[in-house]
Amino acid sequence: MILLKRVLTTCGYCGCGCGLYVNIEGDEILGVTPQGGHVVSDGKLCAKGWHGFSFVRSPRRLTKPLIKNNDGTFREASWEEAYKTVKEGFTRAMTGGDNTDAIGVFSSARCTNEENFLMAKLARMSLKTSSIDHCARL
Repeated sequence: MILLKRVLTTCGYCGCGCGLYVNIEGDEILGVTPQGGHVVSDGKLCAKGWHGFSFVRSPRRLTKPLIKNNDGTFREASWEEAYKTVKEGFTRAMTGGDNTDAIGVFSSARCTNEENFLMAKLARMSLKTSSIDHCARL
């Protein structure tokens, strides 16, 4: 007999950081329960917090790196090859001065303010670009 396990965590859907328990049986997520008395959510969750875990077992979820071929198709790659490809792309794009026309950074409303601040800092200081945007549509 497998028992239900409750794992205390923070909702990752947006940057609010609501407290919840993930209810697990075996290796399957059965649902979530809000954490009562949590400083942000106080035992409540939005609809996305209640149902935002369905991506975990989605057949559309990427689990391995993909590299785009010249014909527009994708192929699986090792992590080492994927990192090498990203490094080579950034090396080509980094012109040494202002890289605004060559590099853009896209962050997420699902990140905290602090994480988005760090992404903007990375873009401006390391990548030398002011092409920064985010998706505020959850």
